[in-house]
Amino acid sequence: MNNALQSARPIEKKFSGPGRPFFLFAAILIIIAFIAWGAANRDVLVVRDSKTGHTLEIGPISEGETFELHFMHSVDHLPVQDLLVYRNEGLVLDQTRCLSFGAGLGYTGQGKLKGENGWNIIDNMNRQVGTLPLRVGTIANHRIIYRGEEFRLAQYFAPKSLVLIGVEHKWRF
Repeated sequence: MNNALQSARPIEKKFSGPGRPFFLFAAILIIIAFIAWGAANRDVLVVRDSKTGHTLEIGPISEGETFELHFMHSVDHLPVQDLLVYRNEGLVLDQTRCLSFGAGLGYTGQGKLKGENGWNIIDNMNRQVGTLPLRVGTIANHRIIYRGEEFRLAQYFAPKSLVLIGVEHKWRF
């Protein structure tokens, strides 16, 4: 008899006989559990106070989905608009729009600079952020624009609180 056939027969015996229905039932349960796990989990854009743990759930977010962070620059008091995208389980800064290059704006060698209707736009930045730490400003008036809805961070967190903007995996139930 062929050696390959001889070595395959013990495997056949393990998966046949009175234990076979139990094995099939267990395998089906495992598959259902994995499907349910995926259906029950979702990624949620959140803002969390690093000290108190107070959390603002902005809403569910999908891979490739974008949202904006708007604020007033603390030095030149002009608006800044950052476009962030959820990619590879973290946040990525893709675009910054500003009227003037104040302190801390722009990153040398990242993105492509263009002008449009008075705005300086740095596009295609692809700056990996992961989770974004941010001090809630009183002058800055930080706002998250998500699916057309505006969330003013000062309404949810104390001034100068250190918050973390990121994505968390949450149960749907």
